[in-house]
Amino acid sequence: MVTLKDIAERAGVSMMTVSRVMNSKEGKVSEKTASRIRSLADEMGYIPNSSARSLAAKSSQIIAVILRDSNTFHPLSDPYNASFLGFITREIQKRGFYVMIHFVQDFSDITFRLRSWNAEGAIFLGVFDEEVQKIQNRNKIPLVFIDSYSNVRQLINIGIDDYKGGQLAAEYFLKNGHKTLGFVGPFTKTGGVISKRYQGFSDTLLAHQITLFDKHVYDLEQMDPQDIIDSISHDSCPPTGLFVFSDETALQLINIASNKGWDIPSRLSFIGFDDLPSFCTFSDKLTTIHQDIFRKAETSCNILFEHIATPDKPSENITLDVRLVERNSVCRLS
Repeated sequence: MVTLKDIAERAGVSMMTVSRVMNSKEGKVSEKTASRIRSLADEMGYIPNSSARSLAAKSSQIIAVILRDSNTFHPLSDPYNASFLGFITREIQKRGFYVMIHFVQDFSDITFRLRSWNAEGAIFLGVFDEEVQKIQNRNKIPLVFIDSYSNVRQLINIGIDDYKGGQLAAEYFLKNGHKTLGFVGPFTKTGGVISKRYQGFSDTLLAHQITLFDKHVYDLEQMDPQDIIDSISHDSCPPTGLFVFSDETALQLINIASNKGWDIPSRLSFIGFDDLPSFCTFSDKLTTIHQDIFRKAETSCNILFEHIATPDKPSENITLDVRLVERNSVCRLS
């Protein structure tokens, strides 16, 4: 069995340094050294003493839920993540298992976390598409990815029809007489999910000879909601409607526009995405693309436990349907 001493010798550091990193107390250790130690521990197959009890048992009954973290906001500040995790936790506990939640920024953390507690399976929430192959190669337990557009063939993925969501939004705007439209979403950090929604939206407009101008594609990695409303207010030919990648951002935009004195939806119409409960009082008026979060969570857990029970079960890629929920945030133009 690999020990802290073995890792220390390979890394050329003291056992105390390795111990600090393995116990998440690396405050006195540089990030470069800590990352190298974690990578070595992963490569050498180190298993911490904290997992001895679960290793001794036939079943740890632990399911890991791995969420992509960032330096800006923690993952559960996102209403979608919080809602999904709530449903997932309930479904896992129904089966008498325990939930281990981990926020990760670096790939090297993932295998270490899974091995630390002898997790029997894992659900990945966030964008891990570029790392899927490495994650699967190093972890031989059932792994379920949520909303992945990875090209890896042997992948268990539960997602929704994001492209259709974009189609539905475009068709509804066109049905209500809108011809100058915009799209709002972050493109660089959210992978295929946002791209598919955008593609479905723009392809449908193009099929109806409607151009989605580049200046009306608002990238949230480059602009914040206030910037977007300011840009529209100075636009000589502004969009009459916006398809927004999430309800949360749509509601932020609506609040900013309303504070400027704009009448919503006659001045600017909105379609969101998710149909999640929100703290904003306008949420009950927001036309949106509904995805069934509970069904996605339930399906993810069902598939995961089927693969735990039958390890050689073939990989599955399940796409759940979406639908448009008509409320009052889109005005009809003559």
